[in-house]
Amino acid sequence: ELDASDDSSARHADALVDSSDASELPRSFVRPPALEPAMVLLVLYVKAELENIGSIKFPANLQYCFDVKDAQSDEEKKGVYLCADEIAEIDGSKGDANFVMRFPDCKKQCTVTFTDVKGVTRDEYTEEDSGTFVPIRAFDCRGLELTNWTPNGGLIVRSKEGTVWEDVDLGADPDGWFEYCEKQGESVGITELAFEFRKQK
Repeated sequence: ELDASDDSSARHADALVDSSDASELPRSFVRPPALEPAMVLLVLYVKAELENIGSIKFPANLQYCFDVKDAQSDEEKKGVYLCADEIAEIDGSKGDANFVMRFPDCKKQCTVTFTDVKGVTRDEYTEEDSGTFVPIRAFDCRGLELTNWTPNGGLIVRSKEGTVWEDVDLGADPDGWFEYCEKQGESVGITELAFEFRKQK
């Protein structure tokens, strides 16, 4: 003879057997969806000391050199180049990104896509910004993190009087970048270059 608890257990078991709707099954019976790499929006902030410099321009097609790290491990890859003008397809997806790679021990591809954050990022560092961090560019990162930026040319520098230098490499000399502006009749320079990545919510 079954007591009340036995009868309840039997009815529960019958319900599981008879049910054909997965939504009625306990969660443990439902197969979870495949997980996609989590998205992290990283913003590159830049700081420098400007001497007689009006602005530093970061062109839309600037090629950035970054070190990247697998978001799921300590594996790193140094010196990868990213450019907003380059488009790569993502395996098994109709989407694309500006940079696609796969770490040796990772099954899924990692991607980076250039983006702008309205009201936050801007492509110019001005004399008024000297000595402060300014958000320059944002990157939609999936499956990896950006850990280091190495300036490698392509910047456009303008003096206070309008003299322009193109393809400037702020990473060529650790002491800084220096020139002479004939319009101003004095030297110009960019020193104390620094950067950091911040997560944008």
